[in-house]
Amino acid sequence: MAIEWYEAKLQQTLLEIEDNFEKYRISDALMAIYKLVWDDFCSWFLEMIKPGYQQPIDSVTFAKAIEMLENNMKLLHPFMPFLTEEIWQIIAERNVEEALIVSTWPEIKPFNAGLISDFDNTIGVISGIRTIRKDKNIPFKDAIELKVINNDKTSKYFDSVVTKLGNISTLEFVSEKADGALSYRVNSNEYFIPITGSIDVEAEVAKLTAELIYTQGFLKSVQSKLANEKFVAGAPEKVLANEIQKEADSLAKIATIEQSLAGLK
Repeated sequence: MAIEWYEAKLQQTLLEIEDNFEKYRISDALMAIYKLVWDDFCSWFLEMIKPGYQQPIDSVTFAKAIEMLENNMKLLHPFMPFLTEEIWQIIAERNVEEALIVSTWPEIKPFNAGLISDFDNTIGVISGIRTIRKDKNIPFKDAIELKVINNDKTSKYFDSVVTKLGNISTLEFVSEKADGALSYRVNSNEYFIPITGSIDVEAEVAKLTAELIYTQGFLKSVQSKLANEKFVAGAPEKVLANEIQKEADSLAKIATIEQSLAGLK
């Protein structure tokens, strides 16, 4: 599934690059390639295919990883000709006719946009797990449980990726909120991580309470703007939409914090 996702992501980026080239937006094309290589290939694809400790990688996955790396070099070559050519020659022995500078540009093919959307959601889930681990000083080597209320009816295709990259011992879909658990949201879905003995409950309650007070104050200021008829009538559509989104985000965050506090008390 990592290969399937990255191939789709590469095709999506290829379309974006071609569009930017046609419009002479060279810096935008380079930024799209940068994000593909650094964020998608390095941060996610390689992490997904990484085998277990002291375990070998299977030959099919390895061959595909090299193919994806070569495609990345082709996209980067117009901007970094010498470095990419050097890497190209190190990957495999090649003659002059097989040099990167005369290689074929990647072909545009149909791709599954839904797969990309599903993985964007997965990134949010894994990022939430990592944030809680960091904030609560939970070592990555310690497996944790994850419970999910799937309000969005999100695809479960990438659940194994969440389990691997989040070091989840059990991933369970539930219909009720979990008691005594830390929680966060991704869109409308709710995620719960049961508290372990290593978490200082009292300190966590104090931290969440302070965050709740701050968010409530922020919400009040946003709602004050939206209640001002002069502001609503005169603000550009984009600015108004941004304030409405701030209100919705704040309300969702307050609900999540209150839910976490209820679980801790």
